Amino acid sequence: MIITSSDNQKYKYISKLKSKKFRDKENSFIIESKKLVEEAISSADVDFIFLSEDNKGYESNLEKIVFSNNLFNKLTNLVNPDGFAAVVKKPRQKDIKGKKVLMLDQINDPGNMGTIIRSAEAFGFSDIILLANTCDIYNEKTLRASMGSIFRLNFVYKNIDDIKNLKEKYKIVSADMSGYDINEFKSDEDLILAIGNEANGLSDEVRNLTDIFVKIPMQGKIESLNAAIAASIIMNKLS
Repeated sequence: MIITSSDNQKYKYISKLKSKKFRDKENSFIIESKKLVEEAISSADVDFIFLSEDNKGYESNLEKIVFSNNLFNKLTNLVNPDGFAAVVKKPRQKDIKGKKVLMLDQINDPGNMGTIIRSAEAFGFSDIILLANTCDIYNEKTLRASMGSIFRLNFVYKNIDDIKNLKEKYKIVSADMSGYDINEFKSDEDLILAIGNEANGLSDEVRNLTDIFVKIPMQGKIESLNAAIAASIIMNKLS
């Protein structure tokens, strides 16, 4: 059956999931593109997939909803959608167990967030702490930029008191332009790498908990790097 009416309950449900408030209420989010859908099928808890009429022949063991091309295009956030999408359940938070953990302090740009997540997987940071005022990791731009890494990492929401407790096990290393050269930093200790806001850097609370600040040495007249690039370089150095 091809759904052609916007009064359809599944259509209304998917439309509501574009809102962060509704995503939080339902503990679900939308992904788009065949690549991400197939990544999710192999790595996540997919509720159902939904397709454009052009892809009605796609075979899956999951529940499959087919919308007319017109209705699907109203649901998509992509300029050139390929007609593949799915609703996925948010994973449960797990205990932090990694020796190297990433902590994001008020990262605001969804594209930066997705790139950082992708790099975290590449460099072995399987646990990511999200502090208050950090952007929604289930934003469509974050999901696209993460290229599927978001399905394979452990995301935990913590406050400053939680971080204080983690200092019993972890050393906090924070990225800051006034820090030590990352190329000279060596440590065998379990550590949390803190990356701050794109414009304002680290919050005072995180600064006060930091054991050591590190920076990336740069040449020319460059004063700073994009947060995602900086995070990626430092994670690579620490891996």
